[in-house]
Amino acid sequence: MTVLLGLDLSLTASAAVACDMSWDGDWSRVQSCVVGEKLRKDSSDAERARRTESIAARLVAFARSTGATKAFIEGPAYSLRTSAHSLGELSGVVRLELVRAGVELVTVPMQTARKLLLGRAVAEALRAAGARFEGLDESDAFAVLNWGMSEVGGYCFCRSL
Repeated sequence: MTVLLGLDLSLTASAAVACDMSWDGDWSRVQSCVVGEKLRKDSSDAERARRTESIAARLVAFARSTGATKAFIEGPAYSLRTSAHSLGELSGVVRLELVRAGVELVTVPMQTARKLLLGRAVAEALRAAGARFEGLDESDAFAVLNWGMSEVGGYCFCRSL
């Protein structure tokens, strides 16, 4: 059984969704977690670094607990100038720790992943298919995972053309 992982990274709510390639739309076989930490605006560099380390460690622990061997990670979307640097740091640390854990990485262009799942209405499309994610971060992580599934021959959802 090959388990794949989808990641939507952010500093306050990084989401990971994992399932095996042959999950066949059975949502009970999908696992997810959301990790992150809000910091005060005057947080020190050390506090920010520890937050990044904590998020990476928790995501790697989730990947290990699910047996994931390949991770699909949302490509950078640095729309907020104030967080672009921090998001880049988080992405780099998470990627490094996943590689150290033996997980193969693939960067996914989020717009392409969303288009596969009915454009921007990702959460609505997933709810209609039976998903019960608690937030948009998990829905985006699943969209990334779904794109990965489509690339490697796993069970995936796609819109009708």
